[in-house]
This record gives sequence, C-alpha cells and structure tokens, in this order.
Amino acid sequence: MWLRLDRAQKANALTVGMMEAAKAAILQTADHAAVRAIVVQGAGDKVFSGGVDVREQPTDGDVRAHRSRRSLAMFELLNALLDTPKPVIAVLNGIASGGGAMLAFVCDARVAVETAELSLPEINLGMPTFAGAAVAAHLGGLALAGDLVQTGRRMPAAEALARGLLTSVVPRAELEEEAMRVAALFAQKDPAAFAANKRWLNRGLKTALAQARVESEAHRKSG
Repeated sequence: MWLRLDRAQKANALTVGMMEAAKAAILQTADHAAVRAIVVQGAGDKVFSGGVDVREQPTDGDVRAHRSRRSLAMFELLNALLDTPKPVIAVLNGIASGGGAMLAFVCDARVAVETAELSLPEINLGMPTFAGAAVAAHLGGLALAGDLVQTGRRMPAAEALARGLLTSVVPRAELEEEAMRVAALFAQKDPAAFAANKRWLNRGLKTALAQARVESEAHRKSG
C-alpha cells in the first residue's frame, strides 16, 4: 500500500486531519493479508514533509485545545506506524523536517534521494522536541540525537546513511524502484515473525514516546 502525503504546495505539512486519516489507513491494513508492506511517500520532488502544520487554524477558535489535538494526532500516528505488523518504508524525496523526520525515523526502513536532508529544527524556534529526541536516540543513539536536536541542523543524505539513519540513498530516477525493492524484501519474510520482531525491537521506543507525550503536555501547560 502506498500512503501519500499529498500537500506539496505546503511542503506536505501535516494537518490534524491528514495525520488522523493516515493513522486510520494504517490501522485498516493490519488484518489485510493482501497488504504485505506500506510505503510512505511525500508529494512533489523537494520535500518529504516539513512536519506538523503549526499554522493550521482551529475551526472552533480554541488555539490551546487545537495544539493539544495536533500533538495527540502526531503521537498517535507515530504509534500506528510502530504498532502495525506490516513493514513500513519511508521514501524521502527531499527534506524531512521536524515531525516529518520523526515519521520517517519510526518506519522500518528509509530510502532517500541523494539530495534529501533530515532535521529536527525545533530548537531553532525556541522549542524542545521530546518526541524527536526519543525517536532519534532510539534509531541512532544519544550522540546522534544530541547532534540533531541540539543544533537543529540539516543532515545531508550521505551523512545520514553513514550514521545509520537511512537504509539506502539512490539517484532520484531510482527512488521508487529502490522503495519497491526494500518493500519486496520485507514482504518475502514470514509476516508473523516479522511482526513479532518489530514489536520487540520497538518496545523501548514505545515507552520513550509515552514519556515524551507526558513531558510535552507538561511543558505546554507550563508555558
């Protein structure tokens, strides 16, 4: 199944509705034997996702409640990607920033175009990123997580590959083919065994994300 973040004119920024719809689509495939893998792709050729849409306005005018809904929607989407027994491959056609990088980090594999970049830039906006720190530390260790969250810099694809954040880096013309190759490799494995391994591998991150959710809410209320 291909899951497309289709908002290229807005850097594929994730609205609450988009995150909820993506979560629902992922959950619906859990018991579908015909779906052997999920491939997540950003629309366009420049940005995978710029993260959550912080400019989205609430329809009811309640900004504080909307911030809480937005945070919950992101955490629930990350957990859906971790919980699905299906292999999930992120296809990075360009920059993956903030929540977009987190989304990619919780997938089972990440294939990227040569010009892709990864960043957790919240610190440059004067904000901590508890979830970002959790997923980056789980995937690459504390030193790498500290590099990303404390500098907010963009990490080029070649460096991200060398530091274990990416599965492969290919020319743009080969990106979808590479995604299909990785998806097919996972799909050949016993589904129950893959799901069991995935659940065990992600158990620590699940706990860390739950703690990050609590810390994020406490920080929001204190501000």
